[in-house]
Amino acid sequence: MNRTRPEFQPKRLVRFSLLTLGIIAGSFLIMTVGNAVIVVAFALAILWLGYVFTVTGFRPKTSRWELFPAMALAIVTIFPANIGSHSLWLTAYGETLHCKVTSIETHVHRRSPNTYSNELQCGDRKVTYLPSMYREVHEVGAEMDIVVDETGVVPNLEPDKVGLGHSLLLLVALLMNAAFIFLVAWLPVRSPVPAEEQE
Repeated sequence: MNRTRPEFQPKRLVRFSLLTLGIIAGSFLIMTVGNAVIVVAFALAILWLGYVFTVTGFRPKTSRWELFPAMALAIVTIFPANIGSHSLWLTAYGETLHCKVTSIETHVHRRSPNTYSNELQCGDRKVTYLPSMYREVHEVGAEMDIVVDETGVVPNLEPDKVGLGHSLLLLVALLMNAAFIFLVAWLPVRSPVPAEEQE
């Protein structure tokens, strides 16, 4: 078997980079658009398709092992990018407030389980607290800290989810994709030796 590296394709590499950045941007925007989340989700689906088709074009048809990893990675990228960008934004534009819980609100949904939120009194400010993943609302009268976005772009977040460790997940999302495309674009391709060369 002969081993040759795939042809270098700078335009495809630029397209891959832009699609990756688009997925990361979409994972941030999905927190900020409220009821327009369906639009962002649809845009992410289009970016996902473009990402997969771009990656599979790096290698010849005889070596398409990258298809399923690309499909998975494009989806997996959303999660560290979402967590990391949220933390990074609040690190730059957030303010930590000490608050007292004044009430528990119930939000009834027709097609999904009910959700709950707290109304908080933070000095002279009133803030609504929607617990993030794996967190629950607090009892009335309890005291808590919360990081609020001074720009009003992203939702509030618990202080222990804002910091360097969580912000670095954004870098992890970028590095995962950089490492993957390096493997796809540079790993040698196996091709059979022609019969006349074997004799």
